[in-house]
Amino acid sequence: MDLVGRDESLALLADAAARAREGHGGLVMVRADPGTGVTALLDAHLAQVRAAGLPAYRVPVLATGLSSLSAARPPDWAGPAVVVVDDLHLADDATLLALHALADPDHGRPLSVVTGRRRGSSPARFAGLDRLATVVHDLAPLDEAAVARRWGADPAAAGACGNPRLLNALRRPAELAAWATELAGPDAALARWIALLAEHAELDALAALTGTAPEAVLAAVDRLRANALLSPDAIRLHHPVVRQALAAASAALRPAAARRLARHGVPDPTVLRLLAEAPVDAWAVAWLLRRADRLNVRPTPALLKLLARAAEHLPLDDPRRARLVVALVEAHYWSGDRPAARRLARAQLTAPLPTPLRRRLRVILAKAALAEMDPAAALALIAAEQLDDGRLHPRLALLRTYACLQLGDLDTVKQSLPVASAAADEDPLLAIALLNLRAIERTASHDLAGAVELLDQVDAMLETTAYDRVEWLDSRLLRAVIQDLRSDPAIDETVEQARPMAELLGAFWLPWLHTVAALSAYRTGRWEQALAEVDAAMALPNLYGMGRPLHAVAALILLHRGELDAGRARLASAERSVARNAALFYEQVVAVARATVAELTGEHRQALEIVRTVTDGMAEIHPSKSTSLTGSELVRIAVNSGGQEEARRLTEAIRNRTTDNSPGRRGALRFAEGLVVGDPDLLLAAAHDLADAGSLVAAAHADDQAALLFAASGRAEDARAAHRQAVSRFGALAATGEIDRATAALRAHGVRLGATGSRRRPAHGWASLTRAERRVAELVARGLTDREIADRLIVSVRTVHSHVSRILAKLGYSSRVEVLLAFSRAEGTDLPDPDLSGFLGRSTDD
Repeated sequence: MDLVGRDESLALLADAAARAREGHGGLVMVRADPGTGVTALLDAHLAQVRAAGLPAYRVPVLATGLSSLSAARPPDWAGPAVVVVDDLHLADDATLLALHALADPDHGRPLSVVTGRRRGSSPARFAGLDRLATVVHDLAPLDEAAVARRWGADPAAAGACGNPRLLNALRRPAELAAWATELAGPDAALARWIALLAEHAELDALAALTGTAPEAVLAAVDRLRANALLSPDAIRLHHPVVRQALAAASAALRPAAARRLARHGVPDPTVLRLLAEAPVDAWAVAWLLRRADRLNVRPTPALLKLLARAAEHLPLDDPRRARLVVALVEAHYWSGDRPAARRLARAQLTAPLPTPLRRRLRVILAKAALAEMDPAAALALIAAEQLDDGRLHPRLALLRTYACLQLGDLDTVKQSLPVASAAADEDPLLAIALLNLRAIERTASHDLAGAVELLDQVDAMLETTAYDRVEWLDSRLLRAVIQDLRSDPAIDETVEQARPMAELLGAFWLPWLHTVAALSAYRTGRWEQALAEVDAAMALPNLYGMGRPLHAVAALILLHRGELDAGRARLASAERSVARNAALFYEQVVAVARATVAELTGEHRQALEIVRTVTDGMAEIHPSKSTSLTGSELVRIAVNSGGQEEARRLTEAIRNRTTDNSPGRRGALRFAEGLVVGDPDLLLAAAHDLADAGSLVAAAHADDQAALLFAASGRAEDARAAHRQAVSRFGALAATGEIDRATAALRAHGVRLGATGSRRRPAHGWASLTRAERRVAELVARGLTDREIADRLIVSVRTVHSHVSRILAKLGYSSRVEVLLAFSRAEGTDLPDPDLSGFLGRSTDD
C-alpha cells in the first residue's frame, strides 16, 4: 500500500502486534483530525499483520453507532490476534463497553486491540479507554518532506496543512466541498457562511446570516471545531483549501449575504469583502457610492477591486462612474500606490469633470508630489485651481502651505495658514492638518510642550472625528522628533508605531523615520541599531536628501570608535548628498561630524570655523531643528579649539531654546554652561542628567571634560575619578578611539593614571575585540557567511562586513581561516570543522 510518511506509526502498531503474538495483549488508541489518514493507516496495519500470518479482525462501526461488538456478548476471539476498530467516535455505548472488556489486562487476552477515532469528538466518552490503553497515539499531519515525496513541491499543498485526504483531493474542489459538507453535518450551512467570510467571520455577521442567536452560532462553532473543521483560536476554516472549495461552491450566495449583512448593520468591511467577489449589480454600486469616501482612507485590496469593477460596470457617460474613479484614485494613493493614483488621475483629468471631482484629483496629485518632495510640481497643480481673484479652496490652500514649508519659506507658511483656518470648523481633516502644521511651527520655535498639546489634539481627532493616514504618520514622526529633543525614552515606541505605515506609504516618510530612529539610537549608545537603520535607509531607491544626516550618524560612530579613515569616508558620502526639504532640519548633524573630523586631525581653526558658521545660522535653512545635544557637542569642540566667544554664543542659543526641564535638555544646557565657565562640578552634574536621559555619548564627553578641568586645576584624584567614569561609559559603547584620546589628553596634563584595569582594550590582538566583534568572530569561525551571521544577530549584512574587516585588522589576518584557528586557540574550544573548500570565499554570498 502506498502510505507515505507513516513509518513510525506503522512500527508502533507492529510492536503491539508482536507483543500479542508473545501472549501480551493491549489497547492502542489512535487519534487524529478528520482526513489525516487513520483509515489508511489501519488498513496498512491489517495488511502487514495478515502477511505475517497473524489472525486479524476488522470491526466496522456504522453511522448509527452499531458494530459487531454491540451485541450483548462480544465475539470470543481465541489465541494471539489483532482487532482493528475504525471510526470509534461513532460507536454506541455497548461497543465501548465491549472494548473495555477485551482490553482489560486482568483477563489476560493475547489480543492487540487497535482503535481509530476522530480527535475532539466527545473526549469525555473515551477518557476511560484512554486511561486503559497501552499506547495513545496522536496521528499528526504529514510533514513537508513527506508531502513533497508524494505530491511534489506544490505551493497549493500548504493549504491542505499536511492532511492526506485533502492533498489527494487538492485538484478536485467539488470533492473537498462535499467532504467538508458531510463532515459538518447539520452545521454545513454555517460552514459555508464561514467560508464566504474567509479570515474574518465575526459572530454578529454569522448570526445575521443564519438568522439565529449568537449563542446558537457559538454552539455550532464548537461542534465544527470538535470535528477539526475550524481553527482552535478563531472562527475560520482550518484548511485553506477547504475554505476555498466551500467558498467557490457557495459563490452564488455572496450578493444575498452582502445585503443581509448590510440590513443588520454589520460593519462595512465585512460587506465589502463579500461584494468584492460577487457580480456587480445596481445595489452594489449604490452601496459603494454611499461609503466610498469613508472607506478609501483605509483602503483594502477588496475596496480597490470593487471600485475598479464597479466603475467598469457603469457606462462611460454615467456620472456615477467618474465619482467611483475619483474614489479609486484616492484609494490607490492611501494604499501607498502613488504611481497608480497619478496615472489614473491624469487620465481622468483629460475628460470634462464637475469642479469638485476635478479638485479632488488635483489634491491627490499635489499630495503625491509633496510625498515625493517635489513642492514645485505641487504648486503648479495648485495654481491650476486658483480663481481669478487669487482665492483657493481651503484644502488646496493648505497644500500650498505644505509646499512652502518644504521650500523653507516659513514666512509664506505663516501668511497662508489663516486662509485654510477659516474653513477648519467645517472640515475635520483640514482642522487636523492645521493642528499638525501648528505643531511643526511650535517645535520650530522650541515650544515643545505646546507642540505636544497640539499633537494630543490630533490623536484625539484622528481617533474620533476623521482619519488621514498621512496626517497620522506626520503626527507620529513629529512626536518622535520632540521626544528626541527631550531625550524621552518613549521615542522607541513611537517609532515602532510609525514604522509599518512609513513602510506602506514609502516616499520621504520612510527615510525620515530611519533618520529619527538612527539619531535616537546614536544618542543612547545603541550604535549597531543606529548603523542598521542607516543601512536600511541606504537600500531605498530615494533618500530625499536624508542621506546627509544618515551618513553623518555613521561617520560619528566610526570616529568615536577610532576609525578615522572610515569616518572621513562616510562624511565624504554625506557631503556628496544634497540636503533638501525636510533634510535641511538636520544639517547640524553633518556640521558636528565635520567639526569632529577637524578636531581629531588637529585642524582646530577649521573646526572653529564650522562652529562659527553654525552659530551664525548659515549652515542650515531651518536652524530650529537641531537637537540641543548636538549644540552642546559643538560647544565642546569650540572650547577645545580656542573659540570661547563662539562657545558662549552657542550656549546662549541653547539656553534660549531650553523651554522645559527634562533631564536631557537640562543636562545639555549644563554641559554647555560648564564648558564655557570651566566648572568641572557642573559638568559632572550634566553627565548625571544626561546619563539619566539615556544620552550616553554626551554623558561620557561631559565626564571627560570634567576630568580635564580637574587636572588643569591640580585636583588629580578628582581628575582620575572623572576619567574612570568617562572611560567606563566610552567602554560600554566600544568607543575605543574616545578612550585613547581621553587618556592621552589627561596624561598631557601630568596626571598619572596607573593601572586602568579592564576599562581599556589593547589596540591589537584577540583581547582588542569588542564583545560584538568576538561574537561575530565566533560565527565566522563556525563557517557562517556574512548573510547567515546577519540573520543570526538580526543586523544588516553591511554591519557584519564592518565587524569582519575590523576583526581581521585587529588580529592582523588576511583570511577567515585564520580567524577559525585564532578563535580555537583563544577560546580553547574545538569547533566543528567547517567546509574549508569554499571557506576563503564565504563572505557576502549565501
